[in-house]
Amino acid sequence: MNKDHFFDAFGQIDPAYVFAVDEILAGSGAKSAAFSRRKLIRAALIAAVIAGLLTVTAYAAGLFGLQERLIRDPAPTGQSAGISVETGKTLDELQSVHHRDYLSLSGVNGSPEYRAAAEWLAYKGSHADQMAAEQLEQGKAYYEWRDLERSFAPDEETKEICRLYQVWDEAMWDKLQEIAGKYGLALHTGRTAFPGVPRDYGIYEDGSFSAAIEATARIGFSYTIYLERPGSLPADDLAAGTEEYEEWAYSNAWGDELSIARCADDDWALVFYTGESATITLRVWYGGGEDHSLLESYADRINFGAVASLSDPEEILTMLRGDKT
Repeated sequence: MNKDHFFDAFGQIDPAYVFAVDEILAGSGAKSAAFSRRKLIRAALIAAVIAGLLTVTAYAAGLFGLQERLIRDPAPTGQSAGISVETGKTLDELQSVHHRDYLSLSGVNGSPEYRAAAEWLAYKGSHADQMAAEQLEQGKAYYEWRDLERSFAPDEETKEICRLYQVWDEAMWDKLQEIAGKYGLALHTGRTAFPGVPRDYGIYEDGSFSAAIEATARIGFSYTIYLERPGSLPADDLAAGTEEYEEWAYSNAWGDELSIARCADDDWALVFYTGESATITLRVWYGGGEDHSLLESYADRINFGAVASLSDPEEILTMLRGDKT
């Protein structure tokens, strides 16, 4: 069903049902005496069909893939007045460090997780610009504003949270709490290392995790995986880069609905999975090439739904390394 067929069919529905569907989808629970039980049942069925069609259409259009995960960083529009030429030059050089596009690791465009991540990443870049400028104008190194010891943190748990989210001063800590509260999200409080996996990765207190998986005979490729449970602001981030992608929807051998984005003229790709219990993002090194079937065969080797259901670190690594299917 293409979008024209969908809206043609939608246009044939009695407006009374559409209004009732609106109430059902919104969860208002409102009832009208003039609207019979039979019609309410029909409206509920229509609501289910509409919700299903919207989901199918979204997957077909790649709306749970790259474009709906992309977070554009608002690069600075101009230099602050009163700074020296030297400071301006340094800030220009730092722009690619402070301002990058990222991929949302939890939630698509419009979700609380996406919006919070976008706001936090934008703030980090602008705050770094401001603090670097102040340091440079005082004749200091641009990075010396960062409190590496997090001495502003009142306790060890706060220090750990600040380490996970790369918070460097009290202003950043206040902003992080403000953004999480604004969108009703929790902050990750700790990360435990996986056995044999670099310390940059690990499993969080709610079962979210990130891991680097080396190629094995069973899986045949190397990849980095990010799994995020809903309801938390991700501490990890994944830069989007400036490459061009070819993207398509794919249902793998396990019935997982995926979106695969192949980086043009390169040897890596992105695989996206959105489930009820987790959002999964893979950055795959597969050797390059334009053959879709190669990437699809790799995607067939991971049971994304099963991985999303696991919480034990050993079980997770066993499945991700292809030792358990």
